[in-house]
Amino acid sequence: MGKYLRQRVPHNSFALPGDYQHPGYAFLNRYGSLQTEADVFHYVDFLRESAQLDCRPPVDFTNIYAAFGMPIPLRVPLEDQQGVLLNSSTGIILIREGDPIVRQRFTEGHELIELLFDAQFDVVQELNLPNWDEVRKEKLCDAGAAELLMPKSLFRSHIQHLGTSMETARSLSRIYRTSLIATLIRMIELTSGEYAIALWKSLPNNQENDRKNHQVWQLEWSVVSQAWSAGRLTKELQVTDWSLDSQRLNSLQQTQVQLPLRSGRRCFQSQSLGMGSSRPYADTSSLQGFPTLLPTKLLSLLRT
Repeated sequence: MGKYLRQRVPHNSFALPGDYQHPGYAFLNRYGSLQTEADVFHYVDFLRESAQLDCRPPVDFTNIYAAFGMPIPLRVPLEDQQGVLLNSSTGIILIREGDPIVRQRFTEGHELIELLFDAQFDVVQELNLPNWDEVRKEKLCDAGAAELLMPKSLFRSHIQHLGTSMETARSLSRIYRTSLIATLIRMIELTSGEYAIALWKSLPNNQENDRKNHQVWQLEWSVVSQAWSAGRLTKELQVTDWSLDSQRLNSLQQTQVQLPLRSGRRCFQSQSLGMGSSRPYADTSSLQGFPTLLPTKLLSLLRT
């Protein structure tokens, strides 16, 4: 992990006209340039404190926009992006209008974190500091958005009380107004047990699997908990003998599944649900009202 020299940014270095106050500059003016990843989460706390928000869900973004004189993000028909920081000097953010509201909320959180890195970029240029890697920055923007929407201290207490399950994720997604997958990923990050969340895609059957009436599922991506010890779940992983009712994929199914890991076949408890999209923070709204539509994606919560 790269080291970043903490420097105090002069208060008038990045002054902007009008009532708008760039939240990233405001944070750096007070606390100095980013030094560690922990500073991103300190920025999240700064946003809450500036807007006089506590950790109670759901977070109200309008309070944050009002605190910094920012306009409400514009909903527009974006093609290849969920959100765009269009003009940081005026705080204009664009959000893809076709996304579910819960996905739009995550995008708003992501773009608010982008404002921090926007300010940091100017500091890097001004003070000749090392820049942040783009991939790392994007992951931190997602992590900061998750913390803003689902604060660690409160969210962890909820899963300790309710347990780690698909039903818990469904309940918490309603409380926090987050997508099912974003909620599950947050749950996996904070649970103390051995769990994984995985998204599978349906593959065309070959003749042998057709005769056995087996559906082939291949892993698209997965996230494992800190306590997970069953080995890496690789993208080439395929399952051909999952005991799922193919006519009930839109409903939650609790089954066992054997995965052919590199260390050997392992049996896991699974809670699985058909999905309408493969995007990492999508929800299941596109399947609601279509009980006869067989999804080609499968979301599963695995437990050792």
